[in-house]
Amino acid sequence: MEDEDLESNPKKLPGQYKVAIQELSAFSSSESQTWEGRARWVKGILGAACISLVAGVVLDLGKVVLPLGVRSQFIFKLFVMMKIVLGASAGSAYCLAGMSLVLPLQFNRVREEFMGAQQCLGIVPILVGAFILGCGMALAGGCTGKVLVQVGSGIPYSWVTLLGCFSGAAFYGIVQSKIEPYLIVGKMKSPKLEDYGPLKKVPFFVLATGLAVCMTIVIVILEVLYPWYETIPGGTTLWRTVVPPQFTGAILGILQIPAVLLLNETLGGSSAYMTYTSQFLRVCKDCPVVLGHLNSFRTGVANSCSAVALVFTIAGAAISSIAGGTYGKYEGVYPIEAFAGGFCVIFGSRLTSGCFTGHVFSGVALLSLKSMIAALTIFAGAITVGFVYFTVDPFNYTGRLGGAV
Repeated sequence: MEDEDLESNPKKLPGQYKVAIQELSAFSSSESQTWEGRARWVKGILGAACISLVAGVVLDLGKVVLPLGVRSQFIFKLFVMMKIVLGASAGSAYCLAGMSLVLPLQFNRVREEFMGAQQCLGIVPILVGAFILGCGMALAGGCTGKVLVQVGSGIPYSWVTLLGCFSGAAFYGIVQSKIEPYLIVGKMKSPKLEDYGPLKKVPFFVLATGLAVCMTIVIVILEVLYPWYETIPGGTTLWRTVVPPQFTGAILGILQIPAVLLLNETLGGSSAYMTYTSQFLRVCKDCPVVLGHLNSFRTGVANSCSAVALVFTIAGAAISSIAGGTYGKYEGVYPIEAFAGGFCVIFGSRLTSGCFTGHVFSGVALLSLKSMIAALTIFAGAITVGFVYFTVDPFNYTGRLGGAV
């Protein structure tokens, strides 16, 4: 069913989707019929392609998305992933803090949109979703963005993780209307950190910069204790086929600037899976009505940009790994773990209204209290599964790394 059919039959729509469908139809029409609209599409698509291509390249060069290496972080055997996480979060905070002074209109628009998406979400679904997301990361050895780099880098069975992600997106789209009443349980007064206690009088720039400095200090400490060049994968060459993880993280943080200016949003990736999954709604006449939440991801410039970003992230990783001679050289996880992990990663991401990148890189830098809670819970879930799995079967959890790290 086309969007025009939905608009012409508003009585068929659930109440919460009537306005959304009407706005979507009007927006799509204006975007496609005016020069300004076409320019926005072109700018968005090209911006998403370029940003994602760079992200795919630097993530592969950082070698921070190798599944068994990611798993090792959750049992505190390696700290490569922690360095990129802190580097990306700190880089994002520095850049967004600067934008809050130099480009306040663009920054405030993006921040308010991010906070608005979390406003009605209760703390309970955030905790549950983030924990599920973390469990999935420990199983699959990746998240919504990392799996794309794994696919591009030729990691065995990473495509199975990708299938699990799409399955998780489809499942959430099907059950969303059933669980929607429970998504507001534990609603908070405000998602903004500065809206609480003595922080109310502190400007965003000061808080974000202070947070970034603290994370930078932790990175320095980790680097002194665990030098990056001592934990690089086998078969790599320093500064040629592998670069410091904190450097990779810093580049990702800098990418927040073009993301805000060209895409009017911060970095994040779980919605792309919903966009691709929603295309199958075309095969059923009543599906767009019955699955209204999933249908909301089917069209529009923002959804198109996220779909393009998914493809170009894979492409960037493929270019980097092939050029560096590391394509397909590293171990993956078993298929059942890959699929289950991918499923949990996306289902948890949608339940908590944001993926690992969206919460940990962008949300923390935007001083979202809900994202900070989600970030801690993600690691709690991953660490729990990691230690349980490692205790039961250490060889299959990380032992197969052997001399690769």
